[in-house]
Amino acid sequence: MRRPGLVVGSLALAASLAFAGTALATDVLVQGTTDVRDAGLLDDVIIPGFQAAYPQYTLKYVAVGTGQALTNARAGQADAVLTHAPTQEADFVNAGYSFEPFGRAIFYSDYVILGPASDPAGVLRGAPHDAAKAFELIAAAGEQGKVDFVSRGDNSGTNTQEKIIWALTSVGRNSTDEPGSGAKSNPSWYHKAGLGQAATLQLTSQCPFGSHACYEMTDRGTFNRLVNLKAVTNLKIVADKNTSKARGGKDLLINSFHAYAVNPNKIPEARLAGALAFLTYLQSAGFQGRLASYPSSRQPAFVADARPALTISERLTRRARLGQRVRVAGSVTHDLPGAGPLAGATVQLLRVSGRRGTPIATTRLDRRGRFSFAIPARWGALYRIAFRPFRDLRSATWNAGRLTIVRR
Repeated sequence: MRRPGLVVGSLALAASLAFAGTALATDVLVQGTTDVRDAGLLDDVIIPGFQAAYPQYTLKYVAVGTGQALTNARAGQADAVLTHAPTQEADFVNAGYSFEPFGRAIFYSDYVILGPASDPAGVLRGAPHDAAKAFELIAAAGEQGKVDFVSRGDNSGTNTQEKIIWALTSVGRNSTDEPGSGAKSNPSWYHKAGLGQAATLQLTSQCPFGSHACYEMTDRGTFNRLVNLKAVTNLKIVADKNTSKARGGKDLLINSFHAYAVNPNKIPEARLAGALAFLTYLQSAGFQGRLASYPSSRQPAFVADARPALTISERLTRRARLGQRVRVAGSVTHDLPGAGPLAGATVQLLRVSGRRGTPIATTRLDRRGRFSFAIPARWGALYRIAFRPFRDLRSATWNAGRLTIVRR
């Protein structure tokens, strides 16, 4: 018969151990873009997924614009950053604040240009797949007092991309590449919200300005979420998916996200182990696979790109005589649209026995990302192509076929 005192003591000990486990968890402080929070991914997937994979850490995510996130990290207020402004990230890396020289590719989304249902600037009719021309139409209608444009205006990744697009237009700009003149002056139709992605979108929807017809550029995931929540009901996509002939090309509206561990040699208080755990989780097969169905398979907010894609141009011969030379060839490319070739990356041909793969040939991708292997047929086995970690990408393996050795 169990004694009551023992039961109470056991429960107290269990509670004490649980409390101790929680108390001993180390915080991982991440300064990151508001996009992942406003699209729902942070609360629904990243936080619970990371906590389950790494219970020894507690994720503390500070959602701010990319520019502010990188500034905060430089000031010693982050262990890692998750951002989406390549030019600003390059400055961060070049200044020595990133522990790794390329950061980690995580996912991408795309930007869309929104406007009122009536579309008084005529963007949907005149420039549905040309962001620079869409901005010109909005500016022209703004000068006539017909519309207003709402910008993040906060040096975020979205704001940075807005300025890149304005720089492609014929619209007069000030010294910061915003519409206007001089140092920082802006026309009356151009408004800087200084808010996060969702809050700026809601301000655009309310449009408390003279025209009561506001336009904005935002990420597709945030827009879809607010529409699904019925928090925005009076805006529609008027331009997206640039064509190859449009200024800036077909990848102008691609929105890529990278994560960086803060370099403790630059910021001594940065907790590197926790930061690397966070980056490893974001590039893990589990998290990357989850992206395809969040928030739904029909409308995923982000597209995974932590691993490359393989195209086989010449498949391994299925049956070969002993000693006969067999070939397998193909190419490996970055999943991020517009990313350059992976020239110099290492790929291997593996012979698989059980769960283990033994490298039997190694080569590097050429300047177009192509590879080829020619080997004598010695073993009947399953073969795989293995891509080794390179720049911002994780390793990946793919089946190359099964080879059977025949007598004749």
